[in-house]
Amino acid sequence: MSGIIYYFSATGNSLQAAKVIAQKIDAEVVKITTKTSILCDKDVIGFVYPTFYWGLPALVARFTKKLKIEGNPYIFAVTTCGLSSGGALGQLNDILNKKGQQLSFGKTIRTVANNITKYRIKQKSISKLVQSQNKKANEIAEAVAKKQKNNIPKVGIISKAFYQLYLKEYPNSDKGFLVTSDCISCGTCQQVCPSGNIILKNGKPVFQHHCENCLACLHWCPKNAIEWKKTTIKKQRYHHPQISCSELKTNKE
Repeated sequence: MSGIIYYFSATGNSLQAAKVIAQKIDAEVVKITTKTSILCDKDVIGFVYPTFYWGLPALVARFTKKLKIEGNPYIFAVTTCGLSSGGALGQLNDILNKKGQQLSFGKTIRTVANNITKYRIKQKSISKLVQSQNKKANEIAEAVAKKQKNNIPKVGIISKAFYQLYLKEYPNSDKGFLVTSDCISCGTCQQVCPSGNIILKNGKPVFQHHCENCLACLHWCPKNAIEWKKTTIKKQRYHHPQISCSELKTNKE
């Protein structure tokens, strides 16, 4: 049996889940970027990604639409979220259905909510949620190893409404980013950006307006030199304690 897990992760929550599951089923773990291969002939295909605005990250949606799947594989998905996963599983299933495929199994893992443009991270809850996340990922791994199936929830009206707002706003959301004088020109922001949306000019990050709104650049900046408007000032940054920055770097110089 050959397997692959495609993942999208900004702060490491989804990558950690993907790694736990991959170890159990002996699958390759591949980051979804604008350059990820779209050919797949594996027997088991997994998708692990965060929930954005009660829906599927746009990059994951675009990738799945282009993905050329051979055969009749067992396909599963895991979405991580801080609150509700909304239509994040149903939207992926809808895309697969149009390709003559379907999700056999889908689950949600509650993780540390890290969209600090909207709220603060609850420091006291991190350790407990990380332990819970790993436990849930192991349970899902057991189910996937046995090729279990379950019902995938359909996308509700409220989820669709929130998601349409996201699709309208996310490409230009980077206009809200500010780079402070604390920037040391290390290039970390550029390297962790999954969509290649950041370039360095005179050693400073410049945003190209095809942002995924994932906030990886903000959370991984070693000097907290990236802010989103004034809403993130003095707010704690976050990344999964078992994931290193180097694991998420895509655009390495």
